[in-house]
Amino acid sequence: MNKILITIYVISIDETYDVLVPINLKMSEIMELIQNTITELSNDNYEKHDNAILMNSESKIINTNNSGKNSGLTNGCKVILI
Repeated sequence: MNKILITIYVISIDETYDVLVPINLKMSEIMELIQNTITELSNDNYEKHDNAILMNSESKIINTNNSGKNSGLTNGCKVILI
């Protein structure tokens, strides 16, 4: 499974995390993995949300219906979790 390293800024807890994500999954599945990872890394300071979104550096929402490959995520990219 191909994975990429992305940097995620989590607005609700004002923290940044580097997370490896698989790019072969749908973004909705990747979002679930990201939220689980952030919850664990933040010692449960982050609370998962069904309506959480990722935004890229150009302030564009990343579509959860796309695959990871077609989402625009690349190795080393920075995104915001809202």
